[in-house]
Amino acid sequence: MTEASGTHKKWENTLLIIFKTKPYWIYSLIFLAWTAVISITMSLVFNKLVLHEAEVAFNQRVMQLHESIELMTRDNESVLEGFSAYLSAIEYADRESASRYARQILSRYPHVYALEVALIVERHDLAKFIARQKRSWFPSFNVKAVSYGVDGRTKQRVKKKPIYYPIIFIESMSPNTKQMIGADLDSEPFLRDTLNQSKELQSSVASIPYKLVEGSQGYLLSLPVPNVPGRDYSGRKQAFALLEVNAETIQKNIAFLVKNLDFRLYYASYSSDAPEGLLLHIAASTPNRLEAWLFPKLTAQMKLDSRSQPFAFRVDKQMGWSDLDFPLVIAIGCTSLLFLALLLLFMNTHLRREDQRKISAKRLLHMATHDALTGLPNRTLLEDRFNQACSRTQRNGLTFSTMFLDLNGFKKVNDTYGHQIGDLLLKTLGGLLNECIRDEDTLSRISGDEFVILLEDTSYANAEKVAHKIHAKLARPVLIQDIELNINLSLGIAVYPNDGTEMSEILRKADARMYKAKEQSKRVMKEGT
Repeated sequence: MTEASGTHKKWENTLLIIFKTKPYWIYSLIFLAWTAVISITMSLVFNKLVLHEAEVAFNQRVMQLHESIELMTRDNESVLEGFSAYLSAIEYADRESASRYARQILSRYPHVYALEVALIVERHDLAKFIARQKRSWFPSFNVKAVSYGVDGRTKQRVKKKPIYYPIIFIESMSPNTKQMIGADLDSEPFLRDTLNQSKELQSSVASIPYKLVEGSQGYLLSLPVPNVPGRDYSGRKQAFALLEVNAETIQKNIAFLVKNLDFRLYYASYSSDAPEGLLLHIAASTPNRLEAWLFPKLTAQMKLDSRSQPFAFRVDKQMGWSDLDFPLVIAIGCTSLLFLALLLLFMNTHLRREDQRKISAKRLLHMATHDALTGLPNRTLLEDRFNQACSRTQRNGLTFSTMFLDLNGFKKVNDTYGHQIGDLLLKTLGGLLNECIRDEDTLSRISGDEFVILLEDTSYANAEKVAHKIHAKLARPVLIQDIELNINLSLGIAVYPNDGTEMSEILRKADARMYKAKEQSKRVMKEGT
């Protein structure tokens, strides 16, 4: 026997003696090793699982906040556009009609604090303007300067200057808001800049946040009242449709989403901590020092997609004991098998939640970008496709066309056969129009019986060919629930960049040509008309 083999045999005998005489050492070592492994594993898994779940839930809430606030900004733009269009169709002196309209809007959109109208009044006409207002409806009417300071609004005597922007209408009317009748918005620089920018862009523009007359924070959204083609506006002053948003009502709408979160909604050109740009701050409860030391802090910042309302928000969440799943921790500590089962269960639950979230997000995205009746892209998706087409056109030096279509006699179909037949007619029309365009083109339904087609890399001549193809496709009657209907369309064509570089400008040009074609009983209104 060699010396090495003798030494090995000696160690074996020693270990056997230890195991036989001191078996609890081995059990203790196994228990300690198992406890250490389980503790380390539990600690690692706990940190990853709990923290990850909290981050997923946090990010979901952030996305829900973004969608909720984004929806309100789109509502603001739609409400203001509708109010502006309504004002263009009535006389400004018809305040009773405007009040009825405004009250209906305010009851439907509680976050809208007030709807207002301001006029542009030149200095030489100011005295006559004030006299007319006093004589016609408001004996105490006067144009007054308003300044927004730290403590709210202060009234001052109006200075002599070339132009004034007095408020002539406000709804809802209260003792506080009534004081704003005659307020010269031009006297406050940030409101003057908002109105001038809105006038220059001919689109809605939001002001920085300020304190409303009731004391809460808010902001003003301004849009010039458009002139309806064909109407005589001589002697009528340029007006602005105004919408004030109340931050307190925004807080009520998102309260369930910001529970235990520190939330700041602010004007995007300022930092989230700058008081000048802060619209809404919902503070979370202060965590204790131990929680702040043990648990991480989650933070997210997002900017709204609205160009007219350039706001952003920041969300902070300090994790704490309430975020812990104590039953899970106890279960993991009991046994490794139970830990494995719980881990598999958690992963399965987590993946299922992720799948449900993705399906929900995809469904919400589809609902936000497509028409509910026809399934066609809506105005939001059309605007995105338009911007993409602009970028491609600028890079390649080409053009693309936009076609505005209106279904003639659609009201008669609804009145004669009912809205169900009308809806089926619109869905059928959408399918027929899709057959006339290419896969890269976009067919969108933007309102009742109005459709817009965006034709990629297309000139006037090619767009007219598509128009003739559409009319040929619709030449035959369609059968809907045993009812034979003739589809008759009027359409107008506008080309980027010849007819404009903004979607609103292109649509206005195509819409005007469509109406001109309808009036002249033409199928297509061509370029230059």
